[in-house]
Amino acid sequence: MRIVDCTGAPRARGRAHGETLRRMIADALDRWAEATLRGLPERAEGGIDAYCARFLGETGLLETARRITPDLHDEMAGIAEGAGQPPDRIAAYNLMDEQWWFDARRDAPPPGCSLIALPVPGGHLLAQNMDLPGHMDGSQVALRLAGPDMPETVVLSAAGLIGLTGANAAGIAIGVNTLLMLGHDRGGLPVAFALRHALAARSGEAARARLTGARHASGQHYAIVTRGGIASLECSAGGSAGLAPSPAGRLVHTNHPLASTDIDAEAEARLDKAGFNRSSHRRLDWLAERQAGLAGAEEVQALFDDAEAPLCLRAASHGGSSTFASVLYEMTASPRIRMRSGRPGGAGWREIGFAGEGSASS
Repeated sequence: MRIVDCTGAPRARGRAHGETLRRMIADALDRWAEATLRGLPERAEGGIDAYCARFLGETGLLETARRITPDLHDEMAGIAEGAGQPPDRIAAYNLMDEQWWFDARRDAPPPGCSLIALPVPGGHLLAQNMDLPGHMDGSQVALRLAGPDMPETVVLSAAGLIGLTGANAAGIAIGVNTLLMLGHDRGGLPVAFALRHALAARSGEAARARLTGARHASGQHYAIVTRGGIASLECSAGGSAGLAPSPAGRLVHTNHPLASTDIDAEAEARLDKAGFNRSSHRRLDWLAERQAGLAGAEEVQALFDDAEAPLCLRAASHGGSSTFASVLYEMTASPRIRMRSGRPGGAGWREIGFAGEGSASS
């Protein structure tokens, strides 16, 4: 898990990201372009830049991101500058969740994510797998962010992306699960920007307000975990639906809605046919059966270290998707962040401090 320090004003943070990871970003974009055009031969005319122009031109996603989160739009522009990449290519790449419904490919690698949050001594814990298309493997990075407009923050990301999940020094961690069967909005706020916007808050209540107040582009579950509690929101074009933790104060979630009724029937049928919904229910049941026996971070980490568990996706058996990384956030008086690249049995967990705190492997 490579760590990149990105500090200063938004554009400077982006430039640091882009310059430091220039080669990784170029490689990641090449793999993404090849996968995108291979899966959509009818849209391949003109190459990846023509595809990006159509994607951005046929939606209002980028304009919404610029209007609501100008800081993040500037940071993304800085990534393109630092990496020497076309701005539209970086922008389209950052609309990962939105590309899934824009393309609506029946053979697309199904994304997944399995998440658990629970009380621990002195606070609460959040852990999840991030399962993504296999072409993204090898681009795993942790961004250590700091600037005048945000608390110090650590996010799991892929080279060139503004972030996937993360935690900040104000004591907020946010995990995510894509909910592709929920309604989408071509003019809504994209997931990556909604996530980072909420992570820039300085209280759990403020983070929740930023999510509930947004017009969302894509169906997504956001788990907000602080020292004091757990909040769960299923967001989509139709609004936000809250999900209460269990009586024991625990939350498990995968990739189907547990509260929202904003269902896109066509998308749900496509996911059913692909076996995506069946996988999500199987992973949720597996987590639900084991959650009562978990008391702390080491037990949760061991759960995500089980290579035989159904939580871990493998490209060969899951339609091209695999576990990209796993994260474990302990939100106590001294927040602790651990991340691991890839599937269990590969890289070890790495503990990552905020800017200036350093990191260690485990």
